[in-house]
Amino acid sequence: MKPIILVGTITITLSLVLYSIAIITILKNKKIRLKDVILLTVGIISEITAVICMAIGSTQPITTPHGLVGLAGLIIMILVVVMSWKLVLATKKDVKITNNYKKIVLSAYSIWIMAYISGVITGMSHI
Repeated sequence: MKPIILVGTITITLSLVLYSIAIITILKNKKIRLKDVILLTVGIISEITAVICMAIGSTQPITTPHGLVGLAGLIIMILVVVMSWKLVLATKKDVKITNNYKKIVLSAYSIWIMAYISGVITGMSHI
């Protein structure tokens, strides 16, 4: 495995951990706090770093099924982070989540998990 791909693999897994902690905490507490949004933001930064590393090290175009699902996962998580920042910054305090927010976050996270799993499957097939 190329070192740049290894760095991408580690940073995308860090994103998985950060997203999971933040989303589980939000859903468990039924509110979103500043620290949750910060975790999501660090997750996005980690994911963008991973995507850059993998794009540099990959021989495949972005138009592969994994590339397209991965791009969709990245975009939807960026939207979740932006939406979460807007909620927290608008009130300057913890925000009780609505059913719509819960549905959006669960849908986004599910799509992101599919992208992660397709990456694992794609990566394992190249070992």
